[in-house]
Amino acid sequence: MKSMLEELKDVKIKKHTITSIEYDCKSDEKEDEVFDKVHDIVTNHLDDFAKITYDLEADHKVKVEITENN
Repeated sequence: MKSMLEELKDVKIKKHTITSIEYDCKSDEKEDEVFDKVHDIVTNHLDDFAKITYDLEADHKVKVEITENN
């Protein structure tokens, strides 16, 4: 059985998929881990996305949002 997202992705029309993830890091080291992953994506997958944001919020919360080209 397909997920709702998979069913929507099957529609054959140009689209962008936006994924938002909020991390509760609890430490600077965990914030750095998320930042390093975002940096890796930018370095190695530049053609796969339209936009990526990294927001460091209060209390070691990090929000990452990726707009993928589909």
